[in-house]
Amino acid sequence: MPAKITREMINLGAANSADMICFPAKYTLGQEIWALERGATDLVMFSSCGLCRLKHYHQIQELTLRDLGYQFNMHVVTKKNIPSTIRKWGHLSYFEAYRRMKRVYSEIKEVEARTYRFLPERPLKIGIVGEIGTALEPDINFDIVRKLQRLGANVDMSITITDYLNESTEKGSKEDIKEAKSLLSQELGGHGFQSIVNTIWYGKQGYDGVIHILPLSCMPESTVEPIVDHVADKYQISLYRFAFDESAFEVGFDTRISTFVSMLKRRKKCLK
Repeated sequence: MPAKITREMINLGAANSADMICFPAKYTLGQEIWALERGATDLVMFSSCGLCRLKHYHQIQELTLRDLGYQFNMHVVTKKNIPSTIRKWGHLSYFEAYRRMKRVYSEIKEVEARTYRFLPERPLKIGIVGEIGTALEPDINFDIVRKLQRLGANVDMSITITDYLNESTEKGSKEDIKEAKSLLSQELGGHGFQSIVNTIWYGKQGYDGVIHILPLSCMPESTVEPIVDHVADKYQISLYRFAFDESAFEVGFDTRISTFVSMLKRRKKCLK
């Protein structure tokens, strides 16, 4: 398993990446360099489809790493070839590969249920939308979910790992999706469209606030920023946006998130 993402890894990736490439490309490159320096012979990189730059990461990173002089094998995994890859690497039958995948899926679902459970003693409800990797990786988002929970907020993650695997990344109804399409009619990579739909859903469900998380220079999420702002204004739901990159530091983040939660509590108290 990859080691915990550290400042060292982030700096390694940023130093060897184009300045304006999206932040996940930088820190995953840093993870790869860190692993190769410690004896790794094979790298496994995920690739997506659509218009998101993630589908190009493995090619760009392999080229960069070979220019740096590293010798290794690069393996590309997609959502479609995960079962065949597990069978091949594990020398497993189809049945055994499926059984193991099902077990791991169930374990992930249990972790998600514990992590995002709502407790009555927390007075606020906050939804998180945005780029899936930055939203789900606590080493990158400074463990935002736990910090919000400690400050008294129930947190709903709009896209979880199991949502992604099930391709059920839109929380809203057909009506919500139709409204989102009226605001952005063309195809968009990543989960930018879902950020619009899910913000509409949170607004209709009476959530106290929405936090929009994105890595700096993420094309889909930066494209939908003004649309998410428009939706938040329409449904009168408080919105805060965090853009993460290698220059982000935890102290400033903690101050801003604490201020946002305090504002939501005051607003909720005034509305009673």
